[in-house]
Amino acid sequence: MSHIKTYIQQNLLNSRLLKFSVVGASGVVVNMGLLYALTRFMGIHYILSSILAIEVSILTNFILNDIWTWRDRQKKTYWKRMLQYHISVGITALLANWLLLIFFTEVVGLHYMWSNLIGISVGMLFNYTLNDLWTFRNNQ
Repeated sequence: MSHIKTYIQQNLLNSRLLKFSVVGASGVVVNMGLLYALTRFMGIHYILSSILAIEVSILTNFILNDIWTWRDRQKKTYWKRMLQYHISVGITALLANWLLLIFFTEVVGLHYMWSNLIGISVGMLFNYTLNDLWTFRNNQ
């Protein structure tokens, strides 16, 4: 139990999590804005437009997290970090964001924008943990 408390104090409550949250908030704006624009104005079905919105937000979040949130870490190559980020975020984006978007829209009957926001929220903590422990881990 004390290991969990120490991990929370050292990792989850530090400024890195706050930076990650700010970057994540910008990603929410990118994701939601693009989803809405593609669906509403371009007539693309929300299931397809959400894939593009997720991908663009993954790329913008990687760039911001790389140059701000984890800039102090000893770095692997840029492309290796980007690939690892894409894999870790892609897993949570697929499992949380996209599947929950479809579930809450098709099964529960929520508007696709609310469903998307639920999916984004569920994936945030998993994204932080995976990226802190794997993508931007110190090379030792």
